[in-house]
Parts: sequence; C-alpha cells; structure tokens
Amino acid sequence: MLNPSDPTPEDQVDETSPTNRPATKQPPNAGLPVESAAPTPPAFGCIVYFACHDGIFRGRVANLAEIEVSASSQREMLGQIVARFKSSVADSLTKGETPAWIVPPAEKRPGETKLFLPVHL
Repeated sequence: MLNPSDPTPEDQVDETSPTNRPATKQPPNAGLPVESAAPTPPAFGCIVYFACHDGIFRGRVANLAEIEVSASSQREMLGQIVARFKSSVADSLTKGETPAWIVPPAEKRPGETKLFLPVHL
C-alpha cells in the first residue's frame, strides 16, 4: 500500500506548470479611492425663505444679511441665492472676517416656504 503523502506521477512539476512560468504584472486596482489627499471644502448652512406670486419667485437668505433675489423659476432663484451666498461667505473668509450671520435667523413671513441648503465653498 502507498503512503497517501507520497508523490504520484500526476503531482510532478513540468516546465509548463505555473511555478515555472514567468511572473505576470497584475493590473493596478481600478476601484474607488478609500481616502482623498484633497482637503474637504467647508460647508455652510443657508436658510432660504421663498414665495411665488404671479409666477415670480422671490427668495431671501434668513441667516446671512443682504441676500434677496427674484427670478422666473425656483431653480433660477436658488441658483442666484447659492452664488451670492458663496461669494459673500468666501469674501468674508478671505478677508479674515466672520460672515454677516443673522443670529437667530430672520422670521418667516406669511406665505413663505423654508428651505435649508448645505452650501460647499
């Protein structure tokens, strides 16, 4: 009887076996990065009150001074508000100043709807 640990003819390695083949270079991992070296841009909360009368959207920022806009669509209104909010906050931070926050935020007027927008600079 043969010992089960003894090699058999099928176990012998020939020149085409994987152990004698030249090494192949593996492709780089194409997955999503786990960490990013780029710093995360700061985010600020923008409280918007808006209303629509006769097809005109009027919006204002409740927690930052002097931002009020009018537009023909809600999308256009929000685009203008976000652009002005970003510009105002970035300008203040560049000058080393604190943005002109309204604390506590302004009160909502009758007929206005409240939106909270996280805005990244």
